Order: sequence, then structure tokens, then C-alpha cells
Amino acid sequence: MKRNKLYSIALSVVVAFGLWLYVFTYISQEDNATFYNIPVVLEGESQLNDENLMITSISANTVSLHLSGARSDLSKLDSSNMTVRVDVSDLREPGERIALRYTVSFPADVSSSDFVVEQRNPGSIYVDVDYRRTYQIPVQVKYVGTRSEDYLYDTENAVLDHTFVTVVGPASVADQIEKAVVEVDLTDRVESISESYRYTLCDAEDQPVDAAQITTNVEQINVQMQIQRIKVLDLTVELTHGGGTNDRNTTVTIEPETIRVSGSEAVLAELGDTYTLGTINLAEMERGTNELTYPISLPDGVTNQTGVSEAKVTVRFTGLKSREFLITDFECINVPEGLEAEIVSANLTVKIRGIAEEIDLLTEEDILAQVDFSAAEVGTATYRVSITVSEEFPNVGPLRTGTVTATVQAVGD
Repeated sequence: MKRNKLYSIALSVVVAFGLWLYVFTYISQEDNATFYNIPVVLEGESQLNDENLMITSISANTVSLHLSGARSDLSKLDSSNMTVRVDVSDLREPGERIALRYTVSFPADVSSSDFVVEQRNPGSIYVDVDYRRTYQIPVQVKYVGTRSEDYLYDTENAVLDHTFVTVVGPASVADQIEKAVVEVDLTDRVESISESYRYTLCDAEDQPVDAAQITTNVEQINVQMQIQRIKVLDLTVELTHGGGTNDRNTTVTIEPETIRVSGSEAVLAELGDTYTLGTINLAEMERGTNELTYPISLPDGVTNQTGVSEAKVTVRFTGLKSREFLITDFECINVPEGLEAEIVSANLTVKIRGIAEEIDLLTEEDILAQVDFSAAEVGTATYRVSITVSEEFPNVGPLRTGTVTATVQAVGD
């Protein structure tokens, strides 16, 4: 029994000593410590915006504090649970190196009265304040690089998804900005462009502005620009020879002779190297010089870069002579079975043209006039006469043939 009592007394002494030692060491003992890199937080910036002001620089983003207090309280602190707060709400005008005091915010489980701030580094926070500007800056596309002569770059009609950029920042910087320049390199570009580009904020002399303090509403500008192949097309006409014409006595001139067009590689490849204006039947031309006008109607996807919408075609004949003949004998051909045909108007004047040597020797007997009844029906109607000249006169031919009236009826009627 006596032994247990002695044991209890000894245990009590040990516990009491331990409690005293804990209080002396961790609770009551005063200590000091330095805390580094405590973040600086600005308060009241919304009031600055109302005054159309903004902070352009701050002297320090962190501070160091040397604190004294109970060791147990100091042990609860570190740089991550403390902040330094700077109130800027009272600023009313721009300025440089404006000194501001700051307050220290401690964790919720300790009180600021538990500590003494022995030293602050720095002692004050300095800020620069400027007017806050907002501008709409035009976007300008700058084309660089060597362009191919074989392609058309439609730079004047480029389409941008933003023609203006909104810039916000301090007046000292924003007032210098005149344009947002997008640089597009056209070197080796042979296909249309549809890409997004970053831009550079520049002053009136096209010099870049240090825009680190500027914010914008967009980061990139999408540029769409058409690039097309350029090609020279020869204008031509298709000739159907007749009336004694051939390549030696017929001259065709076209004004303009060529046009410049643009389009995709595929469309221009399909178009070829020439554009045919139309077909000319030379037997229908009686004058020595004939002028015709044709519209230049290009296919879809091809643009006429010359600006000429029509072409003038001149056809000239040289060394040709014409002569009229009265035809009274007609041959009826291809009369349907069971029908018979009778020419009612038995006279037809035809004009034959060719070289003078052959025209002078030509007679009515050398001219064969045929009327084709393959599509005839019973009744009286007009029929086209086909004129053929004897093979002895290869350099002559009819200019106009005309029609005759004929009656078709069933055999035996």
C-alpha cells in the first residue's frame, strides 16, 4: 500500500514537470521568425475602374516580415497562409511611385494582436497609376514575300473575321497604338488562303508597340483571300468553208486576239489554251469584208481579267468573184414510196462564188440542183434546194440556194 502511494506521488511529479516544460517551451516562451515571399494582394481595383484609372506597375509582388510572438502562435504561420493587402480605392489621379501602406492578414485561428511586426521588407508598396483607355483599332493586312507572276492574288477583296480589335490598357501605351497589323507571307502560295494569324499592335509609323500591359478582345485574325491561276487564252472561231472559200483566200482577224483569265487549276486545265467564240459558215457571207461581234461568255469559275466583254471578228475574202445563174432544171430525190413530187416554181436564181478563172467558164449545165423529199408529206409546200457544182470546178461553190414550191401527192391521184 505504501509502495503504491509513493508511485502515485512520483508519477504526479513527472506529469507536472512535463506540463510545466511544455508551457514554458511552446506556450509562454516568446520567439521571433522571418517569413519570406508573402504575396501582395491589391484591393479596391473596381473603384479604380470607376475612376477610369488602372495600376500599371507595382514595386513588389511579395514582402518579407519579421514577427515576434508566442512560439506556439508563430508555429502556425507560413508564407502560404498570410497575405499582404494594399488598398488602392482612394487613388483618384494618375501618378508614378505612389507609396501605399499595407496590412497583414493572418490565418483565422490566430489574432493579429498576438504578433508584433518587428520589420517589413519593403516598408511600403509603390504603384504607378495611369488613365485606362479603350480603343477600337483597325486591322491592316500586310502582304510580304515574292508573288508568282502566274497567279492572281486578290488582296483587295480579302475577308477578315474581325476588321477592328478592341484594346484596353494604360493611356501611355494605348495612345500610341494606331493599327493591328497582320502579316501574310505569299511566298510559294498558289492556293486560296483561309487561315488565322496573330497580329502586332503598331504605331502610326508601323513600329511595334510594347503591348505587355494591353489586353485585347481577340488573339488572332482569320484571313480569307482568293488565289487563282492566271492564263492567256487565244480567241478563235470555227470556220465552215463554202462558196469557193479556202484557207488561201480567206483571212480572219479577231480583236482582241487574246484575253487574260483567272480560275482554279482544274477549271483552267479543262478550258485549254483557246476559247472559241462561235462557228462561221462562210457560204453565208457575200461581201468581201464582213464584221461580226461575239460576246465573251466564259464558263463558271473563270474570270475575265482583261475587262473586254466582246470580240470583233473580221472575215475578208481575196481573189474571189461571184456570178448569178438561173436554174430551171431540178432533180427530185428521196421521194417516199407511193408518193410523187412535182416542182411548181420551176425557176431559181443562185449565186456561185469562186476564183475568176473557174467562174468565167461555169455554165448552168455545170450546176446540179436537187430537192430532197425524204420528209415530205402529201400537199404543197416549200423545199430547200441543194446546189452542187461539177467536180471540174473545185474552187467554186454556192452562196445562197433558196427554196422552191412543190406538190406531193399519192401515185395515181
